[in-house]
Amino acid sequence: MDDPGPQKLFDRAKNGDAGKCETCHISEHTAPEPPLTAWGHDNLMIELKMTDQLSDKCEPVGLPAQFWFTQLYPFEFVMAPGRIFQFFEKQNEWRAIWLNRGHPKDLFPTHMGDSVGRWDGDVFVVDTIGLTQNVIEPVGVNHRMSPVFHLIERWERVSANELDLDATYYDEMAWGSEPWGGLKKKFILQSKTEIHQGTCSPEENKKFDDRFLNPAVPAH
Repeated sequence: MDDPGPQKLFDRAKNGDAGKCETCHISEHTAPEPPLTAWGHDNLMIELKMTDQLSDKCEPVGLPAQFWFTQLYPFEFVMAPGRIFQFFEKQNEWRAIWLNRGHPKDLFPTHMGDSVGRWDGDVFVVDTIGLTQNVIEPVGVNHRMSPVFHLIERWERVSANELDLDATYYDEMAWGSEPWGGLKKKFILQSKTEIHQGTCSPEENKKFDDRFLNPAVPAH
């Protein structure tokens, strides 16, 4: 077996089409969500339409929601000394995965949180905390994450052109001691793909909706 390391695991990766990637078009976890705690019901509930509203207003996507947009928007890993950067095309968001340190004691919450990585054989394990109370994907989850939300990702390159993700959510305030696993995605290498620098515009989003989703609305 080759020595584990960034050169073995990472390259540019993107969801393939339906013929290449069986998981690309699955919009739910393969495991059901644990029941919410009483505190979660009282403090985290939102209206389901809020997810669309935040997207239309170009609010930050953040983690783990970025993983649900990779069907249409590619991402890439870039290696640097002591860290690995992950760049997402969706709203041009990025994060640093630190390799030689733990989580700081006093974290300022952000939409991408604080990520640290380690090698478990050929599997790259990423541990993320310090996330703001983002809306949780997949669509249909009608609550936010709590301040103690904890994300564990396991990335494994299973072939020269395939990269697998297996992610688990932990949130003691929302679900008690029960984790929510079963987020599995397979990404297909797109060696000629480049990350585009796009912009998110509420005005352009509305024009798109009016043209394709609400065709009865007169054109402006």
